[in-house]
Amino acid sequence: MTTRKCNAVLIAMILLIFSSCVPVRRMAYVQSPSDLPPSQMIFTGQQVDNTIRPGDEIYVRISSADEQPTALTQDMQRGGTVNPSLMSYTVNEDGTIRLPHIGRINLYNLTLEQASEKVEAELGQYLFLPNVYMRFINTRVTVLGEVNSPGLYLFDYKNISMFQALGFAGDISEFGNRRNVLLIREDGAKKSKHFLDLTQDSFLESEFFNLQSGDIVYIEPLGRRIWGITTFPYNLLTTVISTGILVYTVFF
Repeated sequence: MTTRKCNAVLIAMILLIFSSCVPVRRMAYVQSPSDLPPSQMIFTGQQVDNTIRPGDEIYVRISSADEQPTALTQDMQRGGTVNPSLMSYTVNEDGTIRLPHIGRINLYNLTLEQASEKVEAELGQYLFLPNVYMRFINTRVTVLGEVNSPGLYLFDYKNISMFQALGFAGDISEFGNRRNVLLIREDGAKKSKHFLDLTQDSFLESEFFNLQSGDIVYIEPLGRRIWGITTFPYNLLTTVISTGILVYTVFF
């Protein structure tokens, strides 16, 4: 076999191996243009708080400036240190919840602060300077696909970001596509699909940066893989060598 033929076979083997590699730039999140000075890489946009949607579970605590507790505040605080999830209210399909004594109240598409203020206004005729505290309970986010720990995750946070959810799921694996993340969002009976590029720094100001209860995040697999010591495809290397030997045997 001539030197030229040997080089041709070697080059073909190398190209076959590295055609499956993934550039590091495809593995990094929120990349900024390299020609921008640091001062232009600071994001000042504020993320919008999640709003109340049908199916959400909300913990509600009511107190007032009255020295003596009323029947209303006693009903709302009954249980003391009981798990808040046992004292939560599920938002109905029409966006309402039913509170003791005041009945149904529509909180659809309100932030927790706006909802608290609305309930306080309703309670003003019953209590002296009422104070209402609300928070989400059991926010459900499902993370599927090429992550290290896929599954359904529950959160009690006011806001849960895409990156926090991925962190709980063990991050996207080296085989996951960060440039085409599918977000399925439910709003009552409606469902919508959104494809997101997590490698772009503009995602930090996206309306989908924060997740909502019921969101499904799917990470599709890459067609190629990035290799390290523990992920090097030794089986593929063996196949390439065997193919090279076969090519040599047949054609040379």
